[in-house]
Order: sequence, then structure tokens, then C-alpha cells
Amino acid sequence: MLDRVTEQLKEFTGNSRKGISDVLVSLVPQATKSLLGFLSSILLARGLGPGGMGQYALVQSVADTVATLSDPGTSQTAIRYASIAAAHHDTQGQFAVIRWAFRLRLLSVAGIALAVFFAIPSIAENLWHSVALTPLLRVGLLTAIFVSLGSVPVIYFQSLKRFGMNALILTGQGVMTFGGLAVLFLMGLLTVDRVIVVSVCAAGVAALASAALLPRKAILPDHAPSFRPASALRRFWKLPAAARRPAGELEEAGAEKFAFYLLLSTIIVMITVRLDLWLMGIYLEQSQIGLYNIASRTALPLMFLLTALSTALWPRASAVTTVNEVQALLKKTLKVSIAVSAAGVVYAIVVPLLIPLLFGGAYEKSVLVAQIISLGYCVAILANPMTMVGYSFGMAKVYWIVNLLQLVVVFTLLVLFLPKYGVNAAALTFVANNLVGGLISGSLVLRKARRLRSGTGAVAS
Repeated sequence: MLDRVTEQLKEFTGNSRKGISDVLVSLVPQATKSLLGFLSSILLARGLGPGGMGQYALVQSVADTVATLSDPGTSQTAIRYASIAAAHHDTQGQFAVIRWAFRLRLLSVAGIALAVFFAIPSIAENLWHSVALTPLLRVGLLTAIFVSLGSVPVIYFQSLKRFGMNALILTGQGVMTFGGLAVLFLMGLLTVDRVIVVSVCAAGVAALASAALLPRKAILPDHAPSFRPASALRRFWKLPAAARRPAGELEEAGAEKFAFYLLLSTIIVMITVRLDLWLMGIYLEQSQIGLYNIASRTALPLMFLLTALSTALWPRASAVTTVNEVQALLKKTLKVSIAVSAAGVVYAIVVPLLIPLLFGGAYEKSVLVAQIISLGYCVAILANPMTMVGYSFGMAKVYWIVNLLQLVVVFTLLVLFLPKYGVNAAALTFVANNLVGGLISGSLVLRKARRLRSGTGAVAS
């Protein structure tokens, strides 16, 4: 199985040493985060218990939501068009796109975090019936702010395909977080509030350290433009000219529409993937959320593997400019995703069986949930890379509709079955979400590819 995956990776990267190196280097931070996340989960599970894990999961869900809302497609759009500029040796255009992403994320995360800060007491008391969550949720917002600031260096290095620096940045925060948790565990001081403080500190140090690696031009222009209130406001929000310029055969509609459709998709997906935790906070006890959280953490290696493949693929899919190039990339991506997904099924069946041994007997009910969630990630590994290639087929304009349908399916299934079947229903809903999205998006991409091969379709972003 491993030989098969390696063979497909070689074909996916065009049998080039650079391409293979990019995938392997992209796997480094994901593998490190996976290992450290797994070890951290063991410490947290034994130190906090199911109830504490449930509290921690809810705090993290709010912080992750704020971080995602502050990046409604901004990072992906910036990587896409900064990659195009870099491929055309347009350094000034590349920096302009990155500066646009930086100022947009800075303002967005500040405004959203402030609004959520004042809404937290109502969320904690009225939705999750726990006033004690209020201070924890508010401190956790700092993690979202630091993560948002730290995303800009990632955009810069990924657009240049400098995956080594990207790996260094992404690995540092995980190492610091695990180190802090290990110290607390060994000293017998592991509590939910201290875990949150460690997470905030690690995110802050990582953000500052990674920002120091950026060229000055990635944040500030050489010459400040003349200030006119109306034009300054337009420049703040609008993509720079380097991104608005058609980059080739596949960029007919321009970047503004792409960014808008990606904005819609990002917001819808953000709500969908966190809806299970939010509704569990309403319908289930926090100890049940803790069981689900451990099950989800057991599937982290598969999630990080998906992220590594996507990290290596996105700038490549963004830089292609002809129909033939996209079709070739789609073919390679399908082969590697099938091979990796097949290997993931073995993981999904075997590894969750170790949960009672690693996390303690209190988490025995997490085994089946973890197996189901892991299989859901196998479906995502199979479908998502191909879906990403579809952006170069102009599919951004329909993906948000697919995402909206997924949201309706997830909400309906959770409301109907979560109160009766608990966390098992949430896990099965996760699989259903990936199946619905994968089948619909995959069929649209394959149909578009067939139309292009027959010469009856047109490509537009």
C-alpha cells in the first residue's frame, strides 16, 4: 500500500524531485502537528476528563470560528493570485496581493473578535447553559487574533512554493503548545483555563516570530499612495491590479468574482463544520462533547494529511493557465487521492481501537465515533483535492451552492438525530456532509472536464 501511494505521489508531482520534495516538506508540519496533537490529546484527556474536554472543545470552536470568519477566502485568494504573480516574476504584484490580505485580515479579526466578545455571555448562558464558560471563551479569542496575524507569512511562503519555511512556521506553534501542556501535566496543574492560556501564548509567540521572517514590502509599500478618503477606502477593500489582471486562458472573469464566490463558500463551510459542536452544546452534556472531541482528535492524522496534499496542490492549481494543464493536473490528483484515501481506510479501522488504552477507559465510547469520523476524512481526501482543481475550471461560481446544500443536509440530520442518538449521529452526519459535497462537486468537475475535452465548454473563473 505504501509503495502504491509513493508511486502515485511521484506521478502527481510530475516525477520531479522538486514536486515530491514539496509534498514531503508539506507533510512535515502536518505530521508534527498530528503527532503533537495526538500526544496533547492524551494529556488533556487524562488531565481534564470528559467534562473538561467538552469545555475546551467549545472554547476552541469559538476561537476557530472567529479566525475563520476573519478569513472568508482571503488567504486562499491571496495565495492563488500571489502565486500567479510570482509565476510571472511580478514581485511587486505579489507583494501587493499579500498586503491586501494582511490589512483585510487585520481589520476583519479586530471587528469580529470585538463583536463576539460582547456576545459571549449570552452564548455561554443561553445556548450552552454554562456561565463559567464566559471568561474562558473571551480569553480564547486572543488565539484567533494571533492565528489571523500569523497567516500572512504562510501566504507569502506558500505563494513562492517555499514549503520549507512554511513548514517551519506551522510547526513552531504546535511544539510550543505541547511543551506547555506537558509541563502543566507533569506538575499536576492541568486545568481548562491554564490550557487556554498556554494556547494563547503559543499562538502569540508563533505569530510574532513568523512576522519577523517577512520582507518589509509584504506589509508596507515602498511609497505611501496619496491619501484621498474615497480612493483610499476603495484601495483598502479591492484586490490589487496584479490580481484583477487576467493571468491566462483560465482567468476570464477576473479575481473579484472569484474572491466573492470564495467568500460565500468559506462562510457557509465554516458554519457547517462547527454546527455539530454548537448543537451538541445545546442538546448534549459536556461530557458527551468531550467523547466526541477525543474521537475527532484521533482522526487528526488524516485531517493533516489532507491539509498537506492541499497545501502542495493549491499553488500549482492556481498557477496553471491552460485547459490542458488543468486536465493533466486533475488526472494526477485523482490517482493520488484514491491511493491515499485507500491507505486512510486502514487507519480508520485500526487506530481508534487504541483509544481506551491511550486515553483511558472513560473514553471507550469514543472508539466507534472515531472510526466513523476517520472514514469521513477518507471521503474528504478522495474528493477535496479534485474539487480544488475545479476552481481552475471556473467552478467557484457553483461551489457555494453545493456548500449551501451541505449545510442544509447537516443541520437537518443533526436536529433530527442528535438528541436521540448523541455523538454517533454527529459522526455519521460528518460522513454524510463529505459524501454529499464530494459526489456533487466531483460530478460537476468531471462533467466540465469531459465538455472541455469535446470542445463544447468554456472556462471562466
